[in-house]
Amino acid sequence: MVTCNDADKVAELYIEHPKLIIEALSDATSAYDRGAKFAAYRKIESLEEYVLVDIDRKGVEGFRRQPDGLWLLRDFTGVESCVFESVALTMPMARVFEDA
Repeated sequence: MVTCNDADKVAELYIEHPKLIIEALSDATSAYDRGAKFAAYRKIESLEEYVLVDIDRKGVEGFRRQPDGLWLLRDFTGVESCVFESVALTMPMARVFEDA
């Protein structure tokens, strides 16, 4: 989870204004992460990007909130790098999965 909000820097329990949330999928959590959890995260006004990392298939899916409020999916499977626009970061897929 990444935040750029100063109030979150002193938060003791949890971050209230995430800009980017990344989840590592597992067989047990995949449906929940894609469904109910993502539905709850979409209600967070500060959230610009939600990323799912599937270690088994070595895939990354990035959902970005568009100016009209819709979420756009970008599948980074089979490409050299994934891009996290919310924090201006491009990361090689080899680095994402270096321990997998």
